[in-house]
Amino acid sequence: MHIDLLGPVVVRREDGRDVTPSAPKRRALLSALAVRLNRTVTTEELIGLVWDGAAPPTARAALQGHVAALRQLLDGAGLELGTRGAGYVLTGEPDRVDALRFGRLCEEAGVLRPEPPGRADGAPEDPAVPLLRAALDLWRGPALVDCGSVLLRERVLPSLTDLRLRALERLAEGLLRAGRGGESAAELAEAADAHPSRQVLAARLVHCLAQAGRHAEARERYERAVARLSGPPGPELRSAGALFSARPTAPDRRFVGRTAELVRLDAALPAARAGRPVLVTGPAGVGKTALVRHWAAQRGARHFPDGVIRADLRGSDPDGPRDPADVLAEFLTALGVAQDALPTSTDERSRRYRALLRGRRTLVVLDDAASYEQLAPLLPDPPLPDPALPASLPDRSLPDPVLPASSPDPQLPDPPSRRPEDGSDHGDRPGYGEAAPAPVAVVTSRDRLRPLLVRAGGVPLPLGVLPAEDAAELLARTVGPDRTGEDREAVAELAERCDRLPLALRLAAARLAARPDWTPGDLVSELTDEETGLAALSGTGTGTARGPLGLTAALDRTYRTLPAAAARLFTLLGLHPGAVIDTATAAALADLPPAATRTLLARLDAVHLLEEATPGRYTRRELVRRYAARRAAELTCDERFVALDRLIAHYLAATAGWTAESTAGGGSERAAAWFRREESALRAVVLCAEQYGRTAQSWQLAHRIGLLYETTGHERTHWRAVVEAGLSAARADGDEAAVARLGTDLAVLHVARTAHRTAAEHLDRAVAAADRAGDPVLRHECRSRVAAALVRAGRYDRALPLLTDLVAAARTPATGHLLVRSLTGLADALVLAGDAGPALAHADEAVRAATARTGGAEAVLAAHSRARALHALGRRDAALSSARLAVALGRTVGDPALEARSHGLLADLLCELGRGVEGAEARQRALALVAGDP
Repeated sequence: MHIDLLGPVVVRREDGRDVTPSAPKRRALLSALAVRLNRTVTTEELIGLVWDGAAPPTARAALQGHVAALRQLLDGAGLELGTRGAGYVLTGEPDRVDALRFGRLCEEAGVLRPEPPGRADGAPEDPAVPLLRAALDLWRGPALVDCGSVLLRERVLPSLTDLRLRALERLAEGLLRAGRGGESAAELAEAADAHPSRQVLAARLVHCLAQAGRHAEARERYERAVARLSGPPGPELRSAGALFSARPTAPDRRFVGRTAELVRLDAALPAARAGRPVLVTGPAGVGKTALVRHWAAQRGARHFPDGVIRADLRGSDPDGPRDPADVLAEFLTALGVAQDALPTSTDERSRRYRALLRGRRTLVVLDDAASYEQLAPLLPDPPLPDPALPASLPDRSLPDPVLPASSPDPQLPDPPSRRPEDGSDHGDRPGYGEAAPAPVAVVTSRDRLRPLLVRAGGVPLPLGVLPAEDAAELLARTVGPDRTGEDREAVAELAERCDRLPLALRLAAARLAARPDWTPGDLVSELTDEETGLAALSGTGTGTARGPLGLTAALDRTYRTLPAAAARLFTLLGLHPGAVIDTATAAALADLPPAATRTLLARLDAVHLLEEATPGRYTRRELVRRYAARRAAELTCDERFVALDRLIAHYLAATAGWTAESTAGGGSERAAAWFRREESALRAVVLCAEQYGRTAQSWQLAHRIGLLYETTGHERTHWRAVVEAGLSAARADGDEAAVARLGTDLAVLHVARTAHRTAAEHLDRAVAAADRAGDPVLRHECRSRVAAALVRAGRYDRALPLLTDLVAAARTPATGHLLVRSLTGLADALVLAGDAGPALAHADEAVRAATARTGGAEAVLAAHSRARALHALGRRDAALSSARLAVALGRTVGDPALEARSHGLLADLLCELGRGVEGAEARQRALALVAGDP
């Protein structure tokens, strides 16, 4: 049982069920006992609180009745209401009451200490930050808002509110130290409005807004806070006022890795100074903004002496991207233009902005861009091409928010100099060889922004997930090496479960930091859960001014930028269980033509919800797949079922084609490659089809997949899961023929596992099902497949008796059409077993039987067997003649796969006879037939 008081009173059982008492006085009694958990509260005090100091004569008896009802509610739920002396006591673990858990987390974070502990350079993130984040996330509104007792709220609320404000201030302090002050701006603003006399709170808000680049808001907040004071501002607020003089940008001490990307940014500087913007693009949470800010801080005043201006363009903001005109107004103000002198139109503002930037060595960071149209007015002009211009201009200090960058990091290489093509020496000057000093624009976006690359010559810098070592290092810096160093395998697995995405890694690390008794393996177990894993990486607090924290919120912002058709396709792809999706599969799910589907897939690729690995084939990260699955769960039942039916039908058709190609022999490599890519998705679709009552489709797909498992040698554990699911579906469908086929698949699987006795048992059951179906041909096919599997396994001692019985069984009028294949199967097995004489006799009989019937494919297979037997007997010329006959017969059948097998056999025999040139020609012809070249 859990009692939540930080907001409306809520009583929850362990399964999440709400059992909050509806009676106000009962809520008041429970709240009064909960805030004093494990301490006795006298009867008189409780009566005063429950009845707000106006208790009737019957209050004591009524109180006893409320106590009895609460005891019944709390029975066996981890909390116990007992009588002690002249009062009552509620006992249990303090963490079962959110207000007490909040207090404990604040105490652990050192909120009540006069000064927060300092951290040395390079130390991990302030450990108080995740504790305070977890503590503040417990608040759902004003505490005890409906507890039923005004008196209780008057006694408890002031101390709780004060502690919450102290926690907010301490959290802001920790985030500011880490260079992340903007994350707490929204909460601080709300609290500062509610408590205008609290100077420390106002000062923290000003610092956080300024660190986030929101300088106009920071200045306005400072002026508002000072105006409310009756006297001069205190030291905290005075310190905040000092922000409005230029100061250096500090590197983020939590930044990990990205060495290659930092070098690539350096290498892009010459092009950027020539007017080509650098585009840092990547999926949500990959660290684009962090990379650019860290690079800008490290490059320092040497490369951007005229400062840095930044703008958050909010391209993925739920409220839509920012208007370029508003951004230009901020930039012009920062560049010294008075508010009343700002141009009115966007074009005029853009021209004035570009004129003011011309000749300045300024870095312009345009963060989270939505489109080229939004960016176009904000891009600086390229430098003038006149080489007579001076290499540097007089130093001009820029008003806020243009911040001079810090000194360069000696550990990172300086950008390479570039000598002009005319051979002059001014290539070594600070302008990197451009005609004149010029601003540099760096753009970040979740969109690939191809128009920026095409129309403005942008330099792309795609940002991927972290390497495994850097991902582990990020976890260690946040949680502490003492916890991550104990189990390196679990840490590596945790990083993979987070897709090595910096945002997900930081969320996971914060979750671990807030739970000191958890190990990395515990969090791995939570993230592995298909239903709750993604939720574990989704923050529950109010987050930042941009919206809630968490991976789901970040993906939501990307999803909202999609056109309706692309959003629908992405949602439907949530029904696909695999990591790789091709255009044909996506088209089947969405019921769209391939061309239209390709366009929509390109849009999903543009915002990194998919990645086009090879033309027409798209991959997605596991966390994105789970997010899509959550979106798909919001579809109606009919929408899901209809789409799943299309997916199943698509895979039934695809597996039919690949199974035919695989069993043909020559195309087995292509079939195996396709099957390796699709196996996990196919397996999941079989299980899903069975789960949703598509039993016929489930067993049909399972049977076809089983043939691919058999011919490609894929993972047998997965094979067994598919076959058993298919067999279960066949039984549920009441189809005895299907039961026979799937039972045979299971027998073949056990042959591959060398469990021959178990295989025999499954074969007997399959044959019995075929008999119940009244299908002697199916009975024969079941036994033939198992015999072939025994031959492949080299168990001729078991295969030959079975094959001999099959030949005997095929000599009846009802099964005579199976005789040729039975004879060839026995003949081929005898050759492999080293008994070529009887093999030739059976092959000769097969040739005669096939000729007596109609020839066709059976005659070709019989000729194959005869050639193998003759070759084993050393009669090479006769074997070669039989193989050539098979090639000639194959041409008349019109089966390219069978003809390819004939050419392949001929190539083998020619090569063994030392006739390599002819053998190579035959091999090429076989490959051409498999590829569909007539």
